[in-house]
Amino acid sequence: MRAAPYRVLALVLCAFASTHVFAAPARAQPVLAVMKFQDETGVMPLQGGIGRVVTNMLTNELAARDAFTVVERRKLLAILEEQDLAASGRLRPGEGARIGQLTGADYLVMGTITAFERDTPERAHRLAGRDSAGEGVRGAYLALDLRVVDATSGEVRYARTIEGRAASAESLRRARKEQLDGFESPIDAKAVRGAVLEVIDYLECEMVRRDGCRATYAAREAGRVEGTRRAFRRDDARD
Repeated sequence: MRAAPYRVLALVLCAFASTHVFAAPARAQPVLAVMKFQDETGVMPLQGGIGRVVTNMLTNELAARDAFTVVERRKLLAILEEQDLAASGRLRPGEGARIGQLTGADYLVMGTITAFERDTPERAHRLAGRDSAGEGVRGAYLALDLRVVDATSGEVRYARTIEGRAASAESLRRARKEQLDGFESPIDAKAVRGAVLEVIDYLECEMVRRDGCRATYAAREAGRVEGTRRAFRRDDARD
């Protein structure tokens, strides 16, 4: 009889558990600060370079993605100017942690634009899978080396080469132009935006989802590296 109260308590607890869902606490959104992307291409000088365009576009697209919280650009720029980093975008040792502390950022997103090619018929018809270049075929290509720095440790947590490509026929030249700084062609804009969206999808995979998408990106990176090796081998054979 003495055990009866314990049986009653056990039944009450079981009934409570069966009618209440114990949800695991939601993982906090990564807080990102987008640093100025360096530009090694020299294109679009009147617009501040393609690095500025990519930086602004990436900041806006990240802010629109529910998976992330993005440090407001004006707040970040004020701190970078105070630290004398706004013009260069380059970090001195220890500055990553300092910026993270001042802005509340978990990670600093930065990178270098290593290639931006436009009006390349040969590249365009290869991307379109054609045996010969068609009249008026255009293409655009952008490559950037992405780095994501842990604002606490200062270590590079994620690094990846990201590419954006666009190929189109002459008829698309007459399409409505996307309203982006300095772009004369929607094909150029498409290549840049493609690279930016690829950056965001990759970061969401690695930092938020952390599921089977990682294998997909690993395979994609292996294919990119092998394609680069083949290109070098062809160039060596021509020489």
